[in-house]
Amino acid sequence: MQFLYHSQSGDTCLELKNEIFLHLKVRRVRVGDDIVLKNLKDSYAYIYKCVEISRHSCILNLQDKQKEKQEQKKYLHLALAVVEPKIIEKTLPFLNELGVVKLSFVYMEFSQKNFKLDFKRMEKILIESSQQCGRASLMELEIFDDFKKFQQTYENIVLIDFEGEDLMSFEPSKYIFLIGAEGGFSQKEREKNVKKAKLQANFILKAQTALVGVASKFLI
Repeated sequence: MQFLYHSQSGDTCLELKNEIFLHLKVRRVRVGDDIVLKNLKDSYAYIYKCVEISRHSCILNLQDKQKEKQEQKKYLHLALAVVEPKIIEKTLPFLNELGVVKLSFVYMEFSQKNFKLDFKRMEKILIESSQQCGRASLMELEIFDDFKKFQQTYENIVLIDFEGEDLMSFEPSKYIFLIGAEGGFSQKEREKNVKKAKLQANFILKAQTALVGVASKFLI
């Protein structure tokens, strides 16, 4: 683990309880040890010293802070037709580690409308991922009720489909790449005035595989 997340990182004194304290117990932190915390809002790493440990909590005092602004080598905004939440939740850490800046969810025609996304749970998953991989900012998440509203917000949308231009011919910072649900896109959606790109895959990909595949092609 590269650091610990705490929303109040930067305060002079912190009392850690519950889950974060249990994590420190597993790490066998002792009085006098230094611990790095981040709030994932600013670009600082805060160095605390453990000054007291009790049965259910520990007290940390702020010692120093270090500027750690991370430069994104490439800007990538992906979009995904809403699919089963547990599939999305399993995929989030991969995208976060790869450095995807923003992920939009869109209810497309092949999305099941009864699928509801828990953004608080997804934020927790991203925090845990960032602690592990060292990312200093969380991937942005947003959701749209339908494709029309998504198009009204963004112009340069590229559908990842079974036909179209070569994916690598697109500059990732200028486009948003939308992956469909199982079955891809409806004919009505394909007829919208949007660009299309195809992956050079030998077989039909699941939505989550295509999503990670597109991110990997552009980012690593």
